[in-house]
Amino acid sequence: MLSSFLEKHRYTLLGAVLIVLILAFFCFVDVPYTIYGVSVDSQPADPEVLPAPEYQAGSDHGAVVLMYHHLVTDADMASGKYEDNNAIISVSQFAEEMRYLSENGYHTFKMSEVASILYNSLPFPEKSVIITFDDGYASNYTLAYPILQDYNLKATIAVVVVSSVVASDDGGLTAQNIPHLSFEQMREMQQSGLVEIGSHSYDGHGMIKASQSGDLGRFFIDRKYLTDESRRETEAEYRDRVNQDLRLSKYILESELNTAVNYFAYPYGVANSASRDALARNGFLVAVTTAKGTINNRSDALKLNRRNVDQGISLTEFARLLEVK
Repeated sequence: MLSSFLEKHRYTLLGAVLIVLILAFFCFVDVPYTIYGVSVDSQPADPEVLPAPEYQAGSDHGAVVLMYHHLVTDADMASGKYEDNNAIISVSQFAEEMRYLSENGYHTFKMSEVASILYNSLPFPEKSVIITFDDGYASNYTLAYPILQDYNLKATIAVVVVSSVVASDDGGLTAQNIPHLSFEQMREMQQSGLVEIGSHSYDGHGMIKASQSGDLGRFFIDRKYLTDESRRETEAEYRDRVNQDLRLSKYILESELNTAVNYFAYPYGVANSASRDALARNGFLVAVTTAKGTINNRSDALKLNRRNVDQGISLTEFARLLEVK
């Protein structure tokens, strides 16, 4: 009876065995797969924590992470068209603030150096500052970079990778109509040793449809409403979408810059446990939010606080931002 059953169902059984073998192969063998049309290794390499920067510090004094975005010329700022956008500052304001850091003995660190400090539980010296830029605007290269060079100050830029793909392909503008960094510009800054590049997502810096009624959500923390299927994403689908975006951003940047990319800035500065876990799985070592505050060597490396540098603040107000409390 058993032999007749096996004979009758032999093709079904062979098919089932084949499926099991294929699944086992993908579980235990590292194979490439495709995200958004780009072949990406299924298992990212373990990130390497670099040696700690050289400095002297007996006890931990903490540090301030400053957040910048886009710079414009003084003439553009004087036109008044940016007065409602607090994230845009004039080049003269930025130059004045960088001169203040230089003349008052502040230490600046790139985010890879911050990772070394945090993962080795080392102390931050007095007057420690981390300069960060979000979005990856071309003004970071044309206006900010020369000033950083003048004062020998370090900075880290988190780029929205898809915008730089557009900028690198044809010099085109994004929907914001603001030019973004090309990969060539990134490479030049990085080779100076002063500037480091990180990810601000591949294409996750935008709002998503989060409900049938059209409520908007944020790419990295909300589940998308799938209109064609009249349902929200499952938790697994949401996590996979976040994971894919992170993996692609890291893959493209590392391929273009020929160096490890382990820094991430959360779009809109918000994170949850799922997005934080996805960063860790994809080899990111440090990440920043927009939660106000300072950091120390006991801070969560994947949820660091920052302070935004507002448009038009005085040097006295800037000095207050640098206070570690």
